[in-house]
Amino acid sequence: MKAMLAVMMLAAASARADGLADLRAALAKFPAQSPLRAAVTLERQQQDDEHPAPEHAKATVEVEAGAEGLRVVYANDVVARAQAEIRAQEADPEKQTPTASALREFRALDLAGVLDGAAALARALTNATLQKDARVAIGGHPARQLTFAVKPKFSKADAKHIKNAEATLVVTTDAENVPLSADLRGSVKAKFLLMTFEQKTHETWSYARAGDRLVAVQHREDQSGSGMGQNFSGWTATSVVLR
Repeated sequence: MKAMLAVMMLAAASARADGLADLRAALAKFPAQSPLRAAVTLERQQQDDEHPAPEHAKATVEVEAGAEGLRVVYANDVVARAQAEIRAQEADPEKQTPTASALREFRALDLAGVLDGAAALARALTNATLQKDARVAIGGHPARQLTFAVKPKFSKADAKHIKNAEATLVVTTDAENVPLSADLRGSVKAKFLLMTFEQKTHETWSYARAGDRLVAVQHREDQSGSGMGQNFSGWTATSVVLR
């Protein structure tokens, strides 16, 4: 009986290891070297106790990725709109700047992570342990759902303030183990002197193939938390239209 239990435990461990290995092998098939053109739209909304009326930021840029690197094109009308918003706010500080605020959120590494979703997901698996491997159906087609426990890593300086940190990543793949979507939920609780900070995050991705790229055509991050006597919440959503 003990021998049988040992064999069953080894088989379960092997299945878990294979699920992670299968996903990593599938991600390695997308080196993201082929040229790509796309329109990237970013929307963002945040609010806290001092600013209960949220500002809805939104803007679209054109991006090109290829052998020469990453190029971002800001259309003249988008820049003009942002400049007009800033001038209006200088005259009236209560005026919101939705386009200008969104343009400030376009960052090279974030754009690169969207256009090369395979590399970004591979990094998320660095400290992941497979907990569940289930066969499911998506739209009537066979799929696989892999659930990981992710252990967040912190610097020594930050780690001494962290009281609790955990995250769960669920990746749904097709029959070839290529990701269709991903869902990450995490929470962090920290204490600095007498102040306690808490934050919860929820991120979702939807993927599409484009040549040798796995593109995150939809990405949304929701955040909420509290600290220094303030409550805050917000979300950021990025969508990609392939050209």
